[in-house]
Amino acid sequence: MKLNWHYQELRNRQLVAIPLIVSALFLASILVLGVPLGRDFKGGSMIMVEGLENVPDSSSVESVVEGLLGTNADVVLIENGLHIETDVLNENDEANVKGVLSARFGIPTDSVTIKLIGPISSFQSEQALYSIIAAFVAMGVIALIIFRRRVAPMAILLVVGLDILCVLGYMALFRVPLSLASTVGIVMLIGYAVDTNILLAWRILKRVGGGHKEQATDSINTGLMMSVLAIVVLLSLNILTSASPLNVLTAVLIFGIAINILNTWFLGAGILLRHAERQRGKGYYVSL
Repeated sequence: MKLNWHYQELRNRQLVAIPLIVSALFLASILVLGVPLGRDFKGGSMIMVEGLENVPDSSSVESVVEGLLGTNADVVLIENGLHIETDVLNENDEANVKGVLSARFGIPTDSVTIKLIGPISSFQSEQALYSIIAAFVAMGVIALIIFRRRVAPMAILLVVGLDILCVLGYMALFRVPLSLASTVGIVMLIGYAVDTNILLAWRILKRVGGGHKEQATDSINTGLMMSVLAIVVLLSLNILTSASPLNVLTAVLIFGIAINILNTWFLGAGILLRHAERQRGKGYYVSL
């Protein structure tokens, strides 16, 4: 199948409609399921195991604690012990954790200390939100300076906005928590999406020679190669690492880049092609 089949078979309105329908489905998942909050935003408990002569395997401890509590747990090895971060525990959960650590790994109960971890401050939450808003504003200004017409920054902002919406919908569907790691992934996705959409807009609106659809096809070849390589690298990193924040970061980026392919080469291309064809029509009208 040719990469430009959709430009040959579909009208510009159809190109725009497909990603809008997909985005509406992800919006519905957000409204129905909600995006789960990570411990960065809702707090949790820290189980500190210290003063051990023989430290058990971290993956075994993680598996046992998650099986007991029925929730995600992150285990970090330290000198002569380990720290286990999980959701907020009640008194019964704390007693059960100490009991299972003693029974399964021979860890004395007096070596286990459990304390609450508060969520990040409202100031830090605002900083995370402001970073996303600042990224939006910066990319809009840059696009306006480069292309000097409103359609390009409008198309870019719409595509990136739908990218973020779809990522949040993916997080709602697969219960990926909204944390600082996923927020960083969203900000990085904004930068990536801007690059691909500037590439598309430049080929369609600025490049001379060939038809607009041929220019869009050229940009697909370059953009898809970029996206596939980025996904392969991130997928390898996700498989090779066991760090939970890094896994969340790479998962968000992988899905974000994949959905950006749809939004950029259908929605963004449909808007820009329609604008370019209208401008060409006006040019013909004036010349006549």
